[in-house]
Amino acid sequence: MRILEDISISLTPEYVLEEQCRRRGEAVRPWMEDVVKEALEVGQTLFAPAAIYDEFPVHDVADGQVYLGTHGSDDPAWARLIVGPKADLVAPADRVMVSVLTIGPSLERRVHELQATGENLLAYMLDAVGVLALGAVGESLRCMAEERAAELGWGVSPALSPGSLVGWSLSGQRELVALLPIEKIGVQLNDYCVLMPHKSASVLIGLGPGYESNHVGSVCRYCALADSCWRRRGGEI
Repeated sequence: MRILEDISISLTPEYVLEEQCRRRGEAVRPWMEDVVKEALEVGQTLFAPAAIYDEFPVHDVADGQVYLGTHGSDDPAWARLIVGPKADLVAPADRVMVSVLTIGPSLERRVHELQATGENLLAYMLDAVGVLALGAVGESLRCMAEERAAELGWGVSPALSPGSLVGWSLSGQRELVALLPIEKIGVQLNDYCVLMPHKSASVLIGLGPGYESNHVGSVCRYCALADSCWRRRGGEI
């Protein structure tokens, strides 16, 4: 198990604007530029990125379930993940990298403070900045998985997450994050299987000689939100 805290989050106003306009399906407007710049300046003072991750051997993949070897015992112990019909995405894996990542609670708190004082536009943009910042932390983990696989001469799976991958319900997050002491990076799982702080995520990436790709891609075509996703509406995927 390893903890990563030295994570760089480099977001530009241009990138934030581009992403927000694609989500909203509209062109950049002058008033948006000033708000985005302010939100980004505030956000940079609030990011506290951290990630915890570990590798686990894959014991078996069968009937929509993935069985992973766990640590801490001389006798094999197996953790079961009920991934669902897309468990075959893990079938080529010799092992998986499981990670939980976060940007900390401060940005969320500031968003709520802004909302309470009626500064809703800045709150909205700051929240959007937080989403992109979490994505940047996730990109760091994806790069690590790619580098690890390259060392072994293997390929990698797409990034898989409970609640996003169709068939892998959010309740599956309970078994996944139980593999890691997530409290060490200040993250908890609530009774609804949601990670707290909200700007946190869990990810599983398969590594193995059976994968053809050396790039950790997305599973947008298998996403549970595929029909309503703004990226699909925009023709991006």
